[in-house]
Amino acid sequence: MDRMLRDRKTILILVLPAFIIFLIFIPAPAVVSVLLSLVKWDMIGEMKFVGLDNFKFLFATDYVFWIAVKNTLIFVVTSAILQMPMAFLLANILSRGMKGKTFFRNVIFLPVTFSGVAVSLMFYFVYHPEVGLLNRLLALIGINTDLSWLGNEKTALLAVVFTLAWQWIGYHMVIFMAGITNIPVELIEAAKIDGCNEWKLTWNIIFPLLLPVIKISAVLIVTSSLKAFDMVYIMTFGGPNHASEVLASHMYTKTFAQMKFGYGSAIATVLMFLCIGSTVLINRMFTSKDVE
Repeated sequence: MDRMLRDRKTILILVLPAFIIFLIFIPAPAVVSVLLSLVKWDMIGEMKFVGLDNFKFLFATDYVFWIAVKNTLIFVVTSAILQMPMAFLLANILSRGMKGKTFFRNVIFLPVTFSGVAVSLMFYFVYHPEVGLLNRLLALIGINTDLSWLGNEKTALLAVVFTLAWQWIGYHMVIFMAGITNIPVELIEAAKIDGCNEWKLTWNIIFPLLLPVIKISAVLIVTSSLKAFDMVYIMTFGGPNHASEVLASHMYTKTFAQMKFGYGSAIATVLMFLCIGSTVLINRMFTSKDVE
């Protein structure tokens, strides 16, 4: 068995099927999307090569695109702020051997197992102005409001971001818990013997050693937030008045609602490069911190 796994031809044969599937579903569609961004096509008539005209219109004329860019950046930043500190805090608490650790971990992780559609529909009714749970709870503490959280331009986007964060905090908590578990116990015990309290232990020992794991979590949060679509589509469809419009929902509207496949591919290309750029930026940020 060991001899077989050391043979390069055998390794190539074993890896090849997965590599082919990867090429079909990841790089190939990306290349096709970039090529389609250079044409004008409604999927019925003939393709017409327009060069960079789609991008010129996108950046110079399409005001909804810039609204979507702004909302997407707000979505990314707010999502990271809501998820990472809370996930780190919960992971730090549950990694201390507290009673019922397994129960609380499973409960917090449970929303991750739900589909995005189910979570979106559930929170759609939580935010409902008349029968919604949120307004009812606010009324119990003396704040009477019939605010339509998803129908108000000031609250629609944040309501969707909070829903996304609620679902995925448990996922990142488990990632942080795995990282904390890999920290040598001797190191933590030595710090406690030297007089480190819980705050100093967390800030000076656990946090620095967890930076590689935090980097992974940051990349996942940023890229998934940049591509966020299902919750926006189900809960607000980008409204009201584009207040919750993000790049993915704008791309969907142009591509499938207005049948502008070339223009939609141009938006998809911009989104792809944003994901790649943000990943490279995060990696460089954390690499510089590791060097320091």
